[in-house]
Amino acid sequence: MSEKRPSFVTLLIIQLVAIFIYSPSFFQSAPQAWVLPVLVLFVPFALALLAMNTGVLTPGSGRTSLIFIQGVNIVARLMTTMPNLQDAAGNWDIALLLAQLIGMGLSWYAITQIEKIPLPELVLRRPNNSA
Repeated sequence: MSEKRPSFVTLLIIQLVAIFIYSPSFFQSAPQAWVLPVLVLFVPFALALLAMNTGVLTPGSGRTSLIFIQGVNIVARLMTTMPNLQDAAGNWDIALLLAQLIGMGLSWYAITQIEKIPLPELVLRRPNNSA
């Protein structure tokens, strides 16, 4: 039985959504909160993709880097959920909880699916056949 797997580009999009899905209240409660998704997760994500496609990293090392970044995303979300789940008045922030759960779920899905992609398919650039 053949299993339909998502393409690498689809998984990259899922990984970006997993990194950037936060509720607006998360950024209102801590104005410096943008540092987590942008500097800690997106910059290494972009560098890993760049390194894979320029030959600095092998596809296997790039896969490991992308999986590590998604793992950090899961752990960071777990650590930031509980302190921000209630506001000063004691109201529960359901939007934040849903965003955190969706982000963790997408990261987990990306981790499990990226492991199934053959190494040659992990590079976005096409080999140069002009020789």
